[in-house]
Amino acid sequence: MNGAAALDLSAGAGVLLDDVEWLVERQEPHLGRVQLVRADGERQRVSFRFLVNHPRCRPSSRTAAEGANRGRQLASWSDVKPEKRPLMEQRFAHLMEINCGFRSGDPFRPEPGEPRPEYDPDRTTLTERREAKAAELSALRPEEAKLLLGVAHVGARTLERWEKRRRKYGIVGCADHRWLRSSGGHPSISD
Repeated sequence: MNGAAALDLSAGAGVLLDDVEWLVERQEPHLGRVQLVRADGERQRVSFRFLVNHPRCRPSSRTAAEGANRGRQLASWSDVKPEKRPLMEQRFAHLMEINCGFRSGDPFRPEPGEPRPEYDPDRTTLTERREAKAAELSALRPEEAKLLLGVAHVGARTLERWEKRRRKYGIVGCADHRWLRSSGGHPSISD
């Protein structure tokens, strides 16, 4: 491994080993090893020493971006700029309609006409509902989409990314990171 790059071996971190991506499933520090898992489900236990000294082992760029926030407090509703909260709520409502057919996310509080046939979970698969939502949002003019959702174009892949963040962070995961208030910075003791 290149001595300039730090190798993160915490659970969930990614490593490239011989150009194959692995995720650290768990650490076994008392044994000096980690368990890695590949996308196809194959698992492998290797020692820290093996990874650190392997000439073709490096951190994965896919997990490096999220690693910058490790150890920090998660964003909350109050961290989202007030003028951006309606956009976040709209994204959340669209994701709920994809997931369960109801924009509120609650089948006991349906809006009139819900679930619409293209979002009815009893008749459609999740993929079909996601594709229907992507088609619906793509039919909007870019200016409308930007006003309603904060982006000019929404495809199925965008909806998948939003859903992944929603599952991880709740409704705040539907917010674009630029909509969050800036941090307090690094106060100086001389100020």
